[in-house]
Amino acid sequence: MMKKRLLLLGCGLAGLMLFFSCGTSTDAPGRKTFKQAEVPAVYTEPRLRAEYLAMHYWDHFDFADTAFVGSAANITEQAIIDFFSIFPYTPYQTSCNGIKRLLDQAQKNRAMYAFFTSKMEEFLFYPNSSMRNEEYFIPVLEHMVASDSLDAYRKGRPRAMLAQVQKNRPGMQAADIRYTTENGSQGSLYDLKTDFVLVFFHGLDLGNAREVSQMIDVSQPVKQMIAQKKLTILSIYLDMAEEQWKEYLPQMPETWIHGYDKNLDIRQRQTYVLRVLPALYLLDKEHKVVMKEVAFPYIELYLNSILNPPAQKEIQTPRS
Repeated sequence: MMKKRLLLLGCGLAGLMLFFSCGTSTDAPGRKTFKQAEVPAVYTEPRLRAEYLAMHYWDHFDFADTAFVGSAANITEQAIIDFFSIFPYTPYQTSCNGIKRLLDQAQKNRAMYAFFTSKMEEFLFYPNSSMRNEEYFIPVLEHMVASDSLDAYRKGRPRAMLAQVQKNRPGMQAADIRYTTENGSQGSLYDLKTDFVLVFFHGLDLGNAREVSQMIDVSQPVKQMIAQKKLTILSIYLDMAEEQWKEYLPQMPETWIHGYDKNLDIRQRQTYVLRVLPALYLLDKEHKVVMKEVAFPYIELYLNSILNPPAQKEIQTPRS
């Protein structure tokens, strides 16, 4: 469920528009255009229209025309963004199948394949991308590792990246974290037994960590769940400057558990691959990942939905 919620902050409206339009571009003399597939009239429900587009969006694209990755690359780039905007409205596996079908077509042209895979990395994997979503980058990496278009050398990088993004995925049990507190006592993530655990990873950029921690600390759903003993926040410091961390601790929320990775196990063993800090992981009571490396507002919305579930309409039973 969360895989779909977290994709594309700015493209949801575009996705909705795709469901109700044929997406035909108007040709102009000498200018390249893109025409997305038309959804057959038999598909009337938005979900079914989205699923059809996920699989057929690129049916009219000319994968042999390298102008679309050269002088007209901006057209292809926008088409990729619009293609991604469909995914929040489709089952995850359908989206994965759509990505792989696209790359099957693109790999017939080496330049085309390189363009599509690099743009998908830029949009779905780069830390600063508003469309970042590793779950949708996994089928891209899987395709690259299996593709005949890449030799063994060129498969080395996507194979390594695939191993990284497959760690601690939503639905998986998170790797345990053993930490040391300010007074030297030892603790473990798996020893925390509340309904949810929010893990807050941070490093030497303590100012940035403070900004995010303040946002979390003033959150009403967070306050309520901590008061109800339904949520534990575990703050993990990852760098070596232990004394600097201890000096900074008074500025951090007192209701959190604060620890540091004394032996740098997380970095050395790469139990968590953290490309951006601070990083947030929300876990359930079984320590399974609910959300992975998402912005706090998404976590806040989720926790609020737990505290205030949508009202269910009363079921009316027929009177005899």
